Amino acid sequence: MTSTTENRPQQPRRIKLINRDFQVKLMSRFILMNAVILAVFGAVLYLFLSAEVGSNLQSAHVAYRTVGAMLFPIVLTLSLLSFVVLSVTSILVVLYASHRVAGPIYRFHQALRDLGQRNLKTMTRIREDDQLAEVASALDQMRDTWVFDVAELRRLTAELRVSAGESAKKPLDEIEALLGSYRS
Repeated sequence: MTSTTENRPQQPRRIKLINRDFQVKLMSRFILMNAVILAVFGAVLYLFLSAEVGSNLQSAHVAYRTVGAMLFPIVLTLSLLSFVVLSVTSILVVLYASHRVAGPIYRFHQALRDLGQRNLKTMTRIREDDQLAEVASALDQMRDTWVFDVAELRRLTAELRVSAGESAKKPLDEIEALLGSYRS
């Protein structure tokens, strides 16, 4: 027997924005950060060049054979400096953004582990401004449905016990034992 997914043609993977606002804000921050660093790099390069070329042009041509030889150490130093600054700020932005996603994922993992152990008392509490708040709400709705279903099954089992004969006692005991393993 083959599954229905094996019969379907493979769809090409597409890049999708899962949480458009969060992802657009994050991309905008990176673009803004790059623009600011580029502007600082350009301004510092301009200041170095205008100071070097403007005030020491006569002495500069003696020490350097070409303008490229004069500019190379300045451009190299500023490029390395901008790389370090961009790397540090990228790390900080990624840590901040991933923290807002990693925290809720950790809480979801705990809640799912509790649900897997039949503990229906667990609630998924995350800050409202965290990403994945909708997922937490859906997980809590699922838990509420299970709590209702277990309570309803307990009620129906109790009704069935009253009207059932002696032959249904053992299966009803097993059903009640299984329902008793759920903590709600």
